[in-house]
Amino acid sequence: MRAFLLLLFFLPVFLTAQLPYTQAGQYAWSVEKDLVYGTAVNYMGFTDTLRLDLYKPLGDNNPQRPLLVLAHGGAWLGGCKNDIKNTAIEMVGRGYVVATVNYRLGWHKDNYVPAPNCLLDGTQKNLYAPDSCEPLRAIYRGQQDVKGAIRWLKGRHLQDSTDICRVLVGGESAGGFLALATGFLDRPSEKPDCCHAIADAPSPDADLYNQTTLDCVPKFWTIPPGSLERPDLGPVDGEMNLNGYDANVIGVLNFYGGVPYEGLSKDWLGGPDTPAVYLYHQTCDGVVPFGYSQPFYVLSAFCNLGCTPWHYNYPHTYGSGSIAAFFDASPGAPCFLTDFINCDAFNPNLALFECARYADNGSYHYIVDLPQRAQNAADFFAPFLASDTCYVAACGVSATQSPTGADDWLLAPNPFTDRLVLHSTAADQALLDLFDMNGKCLWQEKREVQTGVNEIFVNNNLPAGAYVFRVRNASVTRCWMIVKQ
Repeated sequence: MRAFLLLLFFLPVFLTAQLPYTQAGQYAWSVEKDLVYGTAVNYMGFTDTLRLDLYKPLGDNNPQRPLLVLAHGGAWLGGCKNDIKNTAIEMVGRGYVVATVNYRLGWHKDNYVPAPNCLLDGTQKNLYAPDSCEPLRAIYRGQQDVKGAIRWLKGRHLQDSTDICRVLVGGESAGGFLALATGFLDRPSEKPDCCHAIADAPSPDADLYNQTTLDCVPKFWTIPPGSLERPDLGPVDGEMNLNGYDANVIGVLNFYGGVPYEGLSKDWLGGPDTPAVYLYHQTCDGVVPFGYSQPFYVLSAFCNLGCTPWHYNYPHTYGSGSIAAFFDASPGAPCFLTDFINCDAFNPNLALFECARYADNGSYHYIVDLPQRAQNAADFFAPFLASDTCYVAACGVSATQSPTGADDWLLAPNPFTDRLVLHSTAADQALLDLFDMNGKCLWQEKREVQTGVNEIFVNNNLPAGAYVFRVRNASVTRCWMIVKQ
């Protein structure tokens, strides 16, 4: 429903022609590999050189192309910018300039893990965290890096023929967490408590792996003296590439990622000028929960092949399903689209069979039919890319909520019977529209809206049901879902 309301804002455009940046395979493309966008200190105190790959469409002759910055997955420990190149290829063929970024990886490990009798090769011991702060700090560092990459790319927008306003960020799994944090973690008050200076991490057991990835190559580190310190991680926007450009985005593509528990308690998802959000998830994901739980819960608690469970110290997170539910319940929530694939939830009573099912299906932690998902995302964001603003206004007000803003329009009563009234605090010329729930325009009228009460319908013949009512003037659009009784 929310996505439908959003698309109504741009219905006349959809009726006339396909919007740009939606046609798959429209352009050939080139890629510039391993561009250095900055350096930053990692969790052990070493300085990482951070690189990205930049994909550009060929032959589009567009001087202001939208920019999409993508972050890979890997539990904030591993992975590489190459891992998300297929998504980049899908979007660059539609006319986007796409950057796939490496970011700082790694977090401190548990001080002691009992030697498990595992059927795995032992590298899973890399997954043990000493406390929930470590993954959270890794998310925070990663989103600082992505913001640094965005500023760096905006700083060279003339070179790359990109638009500094039409910028989106996306990611898969751990990268989805970073994309959401990049889009929404934008105020000092939202900084997680764990990302201030805290007590040193414990010394890991001598038998414990300390593996991360650097420049797409797995590294096994020896812990140097002093590297267990956990200093303050700095401002939410980071300090890389402070070149006069901001790291704001108008859209977030979240592929099976989420938000850590502090994301809601500190109101990451609220605030002004929030981006539009595309949410993809399989409902039975065994790695990142679709709802509220801990990452790896299913695999760690039930399918660990004799290993000591590793999920206990992971922060509780809100997956895409919980984020959508939060948006649905929030007045003035950002525009969003859900693209969920239903699958049967894990049944602990049949763990042996269920673990085999999850093993056969990649723990349901992957993108089903990437070309279709890319098309859905491209269609969703196309209207925003057609706008000339650098932000996305809140949308999708529910039937029991009236929108408020500088224009102060109010629609009443809702539900209504034969009479519908628009209240306005100022006189203005406006275009009024009424749509049915299939998107068909039933009525349209240009009117001089007067200060005070404006009669919209009197003794109307509308059938009972739900409708969408829209009011637009030169600068503002307001939309209500209304119910005729």
